[in-house]
Amino acid sequence: MKAWWNLFKKELAFGSKWSGPLWIYLLIVLLMGGLSIYFSYRFHSGAMSGIWLAIIYLHFMGPTVYMLISLKKERDYAPLWLQLPLSGWKLLTAKYAAAMCEFGAGLLVSTGFFLWMFTIESSGATWSSDNQMKLSAEFEKFSGFFHGSHLETVFEFMSMALALAISCVLLYLMASAMTNRFGPWRWPLAILILGTITALENVFEHTWVYRFLFHWGTAGDTLYAGEYVWICINMVICLYASVWLLDRKEEV
Repeated sequence: MKAWWNLFKKELAFGSKWSGPLWIYLLIVLLMGGLSIYFSYRFHSGAMSGIWLAIIYLHFMGPTVYMLISLKKERDYAPLWLQLPLSGWKLLTAKYAAAMCEFGAGLLVSTGFFLWMFTIESSGATWSSDNQMKLSAEFEKFSGFFHGSHLETVFEFMSMALALAISCVLLYLMASAMTNRFGPWRWPLAILILGTITALENVFEHTWVYRFLFHWGTAGDTLYAGEYVWICINMVICLYASVWLLDRKEEV
């Protein structure tokens, strides 16, 4: 556990090294926040609320982007990373943990700004009633998170973002594993293999067997509790496959 914790801390430090110092992000957030406050008080148009709402949903791609950039930087700047006497589980999960920490922090900041901007703009709103209704619904949903309601929606959003990251990392490692044999065809072949597996899963998800096994419980508005189990099974399998490729010391 100590080795993993040290690796996790190094991952956070390494992430800041290749993505930029922390003060740059704080400066950007302060600048965006200041401009948002000014325009919100100045125009009361709902535009700033809409921008911060879009930023919240753009965070969905955050873990995927973090992982792919991190793996690429490992190959470019830290070729000895794969030679560490640690299992692939520790190497990859440390990266995923760092990615989710930054993902969560970004979500918290952008959600706070959205709630703040909406409160300012709605006090003297001049926007259309349709736009105001949509933003009001989002405001009620996001403000409810801080009161403990609809937390399953947060879990679903974060788990789907993590699942996408795990799938894309697997695709990346599959393509890397086929570099020597297939050269420039490695990416189309990796996409074809993963796409075929995904298509077969989609066919299975429309069968009575799937409904019998996973359509149980009510954990959220859109998914059964059993479907969360199915998603977790897929995530574990994809993560295991990624670890297996990494343990073979494939070049990331």
